[in-house]
Amino acid sequence: MARKTNIDEDRAAQRAAQRVTEIERLHLFEHGAVRSGTKLGPRDRLKAAYHLTCAWNKAKEAGLPKTDFQELVFARLRRAHGKREEFRLTNWALRRGEDPFKQDLTVAYQDKRTPHKALEPYLAGIAIAAEHCEVDPDDWKLAMVRDLSIWSRQSRQADVVPPDDRPAETLAILLNALCAELAQQNKLGDTFDAIDRMGCRWELFGERLVATDQACMDFLKSPISPVFEDCIYFEEMFPFPSIPLLRVPYAVGKLEVFHLAPEALLRTLDGEDMVSGDYLFFGTPARDVHGRRRDFNIPDDAPGLEVVPGDIFWFREIRLCIVPGGRGGLTAALESRPRVEVSFDEAHEFGGRHQVIGGYQIDRSLFYKRAEDGGPVFPHIRTKGGDVWRLKIPLRPDGSLPCTEWTERNPETTGWMFEPDPVMNPRAAGYEPWDLSYTPATQPYLRHWLTQNWPLADETAVCPWSPGNFLEDDSEGRQYENYPPSYELNYPDLSHASCIERCLHNGLIEKELQAQIDNLQSQAQGLQASWHAARERHSNALLRRWKTKSDEKDIDQ
Repeated sequence: MARKTNIDEDRAAQRAAQRVTEIERLHLFEHGAVRSGTKLGPRDRLKAAYHLTCAWNKAKEAGLPKTDFQELVFARLRRAHGKREEFRLTNWALRRGEDPFKQDLTVAYQDKRTPHKALEPYLAGIAIAAEHCEVDPDDWKLAMVRDLSIWSRQSRQADVVPPDDRPAETLAILLNALCAELAQQNKLGDTFDAIDRMGCRWELFGERLVATDQACMDFLKSPISPVFEDCIYFEEMFPFPSIPLLRVPYAVGKLEVFHLAPEALLRTLDGEDMVSGDYLFFGTPARDVHGRRRDFNIPDDAPGLEVVPGDIFWFREIRLCIVPGGRGGLTAALESRPRVEVSFDEAHEFGGRHQVIGGYQIDRSLFYKRAEDGGPVFPHIRTKGGDVWRLKIPLRPDGSLPCTEWTERNPETTGWMFEPDPVMNPRAAGYEPWDLSYTPATQPYLRHWLTQNWPLADETAVCPWSPGNFLEDDSEGRQYENYPPSYELNYPDLSHASCIERCLHNGLIEKELQAQIDNLQSQAQGLQASWHAARERHSNALLRRWKTKSDEKDIDQ
């Protein structure tokens, strides 16, 4: 009897694990339906229509009016469609008594445009019907996609998965559990709500939350649900707490010339240049307009100008961040953002390798950000001694970079731009190379990013959690605290995933993520206190002004 109980428990565990895997695939499948506009073949569209018809009939029996159902489905659709102004159920359903699993309906429907082929409306309609019937929508959607040929075909064509994919799945569970736990402990949802209500924006380079009259912050109910976000401009991002996991090189180049000049000598010129009218407004890309207006990043006659060759490195930084999960609660996600580094000969005052601060387009200033004196913020580097040098790449007459060497990760497809979804939609470039993108922190993406070295030219991926980064600053032996033997880890190798797993055990990742939360909450609290005090002050000033007018009128009378 005990043996049968153990067998039943094992089978239940296997079924639960299988469901987790299928739901993960389902969500990727849904994302593909929205992002790529998945179309169904002649047989698959009839099967999908049959499932939608059955789901609608159950929802109708549960009291959902047809007009309400159609409006809900239309509101749920995310993929843009130029001609779609409504969702009409008759275009997606079968007639009464038709069953493609028992009847051959392909001949009868071969010349008919309905049921339509787009997959997304079927998934949306089935989900809404299930929700109205108080059934888990994933159950009904899984029942449909399992019957589609593209479901099994996608499985055969997917990445080759190792026989044992539990390490990636376990790492995903650990990262999501950590983020959810920290979010709950710190009541992070309340902080997000408070930030959303204030007039503020997040300065990515300085990690500062500042008040602003420009309502530019893009607050999303969730950047990963129901689809993944891949086009958030970095100056309009919401400050989800995040830490870097990996930097992947996407482009490496040797440039004939950079222009650099001391920031302190340029500040007084910025205002004069703006007053002259000969230069473009802050944040405008460098170009001639009617042969007159041009950028004033570093004028050709700038004081202290240095004209030198150097190297440039464009990285994709993969970051672990805490975001709304789309179904209530907060969870983990992988954020991608660009990172630019430059390198110069040590003979120069600014020699060495530096991260470029204050922008990704090295011909323009930030659009929203202003310095403390109100002037523009241009791309710049900071030396070890604290000196700031403004940076510019003078383009060739044809608009190209002055490169002697240039290597891109995907030269035939995305070039040095990111593919926002490298798992489901590889080699499909995003809109702008400086846009942020988000994906779930799930096993396909963790396996994709963290189990490769990503070499490019002489560069490889950089993991901040590599043991070598702690050799000089670990006198207390922090990296070895609560540390199991390497051979007992999910990743006993020397991969990036192994480094991250080690730093989950020793608590360094948790500590750093907590520090990011503390920093955000402290700034939010300070900004909120200033806002509350200011709004009270302004309201009281209005009341006093009106009261004064009333008193003066009484005196005159």
